[in-house]
Amino acid sequence: MQSQKNIPLALTSIHIIFILLFLLILLISCFLFNKAFAASPAFDQNFITDDKISNQRNDWVQTFGNDSSHLRSDYTNLLAVDYLSDGKTLDTTFWLASNLENASTYSQPLKRVGYGMLIAIASLPPTSGYNGANYNFYIEAVDGKWSEYLYQLSSTGSSALIESKINYTESFNGTTIGPGYVKLRLDLNSIKYPTAYGLSFYTAESYKSNEVRDFTSWIAIPPATIDILTHPANIVVRQGEKYLIPAEVNTPFSNNVTTITFDNGTDFSSNGLHISTPRIQPPLFNVEVSPQTPIGVYTIPFVTSMIIATTYSTSPTTTPATAIVDTVTKVLDPEFQVSKKYPTIGYITSQGNLTIDVIPPLTVNETFTAFWVTYGTPLVGLTGVIVGAFSTFFIDHLKNRREHK
Repeated sequence: MQSQKNIPLALTSIHIIFILLFLLILLISCFLFNKAFAASPAFDQNFITDDKISNQRNDWVQTFGNDSSHLRSDYTNLLAVDYLSDGKTLDTTFWLASNLENASTYSQPLKRVGYGMLIAIASLPPTSGYNGANYNFYIEAVDGKWSEYLYQLSSTGSSALIESKINYTESFNGTTIGPGYVKLRLDLNSIKYPTAYGLSFYTAESYKSNEVRDFTSWIAIPPATIDILTHPANIVVRQGEKYLIPAEVNTPFSNNVTTITFDNGTDFSSNGLHISTPRIQPPLFNVEVSPQTPIGVYTIPFVTSMIIATTYSTSPTTTPATAIVDTVTKVLDPEFQVSKKYPTIGYITSQGNLTIDVIPPLTVNETFTAFWVTYGTPLVGLTGVIVGAFSTFFIDHLKNRREHK
């Protein structure tokens, strides 16, 4: 009889163990699933040239010392960069002014040559990291041997080594050096698969205590698209009329518009439809429609450039180089001596569309109807007041006459 009483307890214990095992398996599966499918945004190949690097166009930055006589070679003269990602890795190609591969360039005594990128994580505060850059990934040649480094950067002046591959004599996995180009591959798992981030590519060349670098401005990842919202949302203009249309132009990274161009010009004019931008920030469109403009819906493409600040120019690391000391260890990190030399801004350039519906002018009846809708009620009220006042005056006048009789 006692054993029969224990049967439900035993079954209950088995059920609890089964449930716990099931939950454990479910948690492990979820973890493995998330790890297997974790990824940053994937995007197709993008290309930027040195002509579009606005604040660093063909410009060398002296990051150490004051002598560049043995520097600024074609092997670090950055002409263009293209980059793409499958969400797991970021593949970048640096296009250089050199057109021949010369191993001796990378093995000169007292000389270092490097290629890398600064990475700013959008979800972190702009005051974090080094001028807002949270990671520094680069390869570097010293005495003919290549090494690869990934550092996490701190606003305190410290840097933590995340990964390194030292003294490679052959090409890295996914990273190659060829005639006129260098290919870099970053495993995005090493920076925790960010969903949005900024990049600034650079080359570096040093000799003894002197160094120069060639930077790109910051770019947005994923490549930003532009949304336009006008007030009103639907632009309807009659023939022979003109309107000022306020607008909002936004991206996930910025709403600070710097330029708006129509077909490479500041104005648009076609079939008597003329559009200009008397104000850029915030955008204001002046739309003029001539009486001869054909009736219809017009979609006018325009190109706008917007400034993005993926870094923060007033962070503690923008003070003079001699003041950049780790607030914890009190040690000066040489990498942070270039603090105020890093670019802190970039630009997004993208296309948008302005849609305008041109309709006929008002007819006489429509004009009267519109006038009556707008002013009819006030006029009726005013007329009633006047009639009421006049009636009161007339009645008083009649009473006075009777009294005098």
